Amino acid sequence: MSPHYKGTLLALSSAAGFATLPIFIKFSYAVGANTLTILTTRFILAGTCLWLILYWRNINASVSKKAGIQLALLGVVGYGAMSATFAASIQYLTASLSSMLLYLYPAIVSILAIVLGDDQLNWRKFVALFICFSGLLLILGVSFTGVSTVGVICGVASAIIYSLYILAGNRLLKTVDSLVATTYVCTAAAITFTFTSLVSGGFIFTLPASGWLTLLAMAIFSTVVGILGIFAALPYIGPSNAAIISSAEPVLTILMSISLLGEKITPPQLGGGLLILAGIFILQRRGSERQSEKSSEAS
Repeated sequence: MSPHYKGTLLALSSAAGFATLPIFIKFSYAVGANTLTILTTRFILAGTCLWLILYWRNINASVSKKAGIQLALLGVVGYGAMSATFAASIQYLTASLSSMLLYLYPAIVSILAIVLGDDQLNWRKFVALFICFSGLLLILGVSFTGVSTVGVICGVASAIIYSLYILAGNRLLKTVDSLVATTYVCTAAAITFTFTSLVSGGFIFTLPASGWLTLLAMAIFSTVVGILGIFAALPYIGPSNAAIISSAEPVLTILMSISLLGEKITPPQLGGGLLILAGIFILQRRGSERQSEKSSEAS
């Protein structure tokens, strides 16, 4: 198997892993779990798995005090908050709609990068952003008829928080190994949700066996497999190509939500989702071209 195909398969496995998250959250709610129980269990199990992987691969996990504080903040304020709002949106919306709203984050990252002066607006980027947000209007409907306002707010909030998390991580942690950083972020989120569970008493211990198995599968497939898959793909196909392939994530979520949850998606929502994917592809394709140009200049 060529390196390119191997990297492509690894990136697709990562997308498939992350795509299962809304499905497992829906299953968890169905067997009686609440948001706090889902998030606490997910991050405790995922954090434990990631620390074991670092130990198994003999990766030095030490970071400076400053980096440790930054990673903790990213875990609590960034990834933890994003996960909480995303899980909350799934309580009110279908898994497919929540996934499509979260996947607005590449467009939001582009807008924030332009505002912060890290990037420039050009015609291609303008068209891509216009396509993305036209897709959002199609998904929701101009009048939001039949769509939970609370769910939409949580879904869009998760995309905004994730965008800020990505920008902050890229600015603050360029010298920290990505897998190590992710392990610290997950651990910080686990500690935060565990503390919240202890103080509030909101953790549900009486889930059926199917509930605990669902949460275990969520930690393994939706978190660990997703994270390791994308990291393993990077040496073979590079970050930009991996990001483009990762656009398959919401498509896979939609297919699984239809086949496993029996959800239905309306033609306008399907068209809106396709528009968002098209806009994301244009944005990330441009990033891939710029990276290739830089590599050519360096050589």
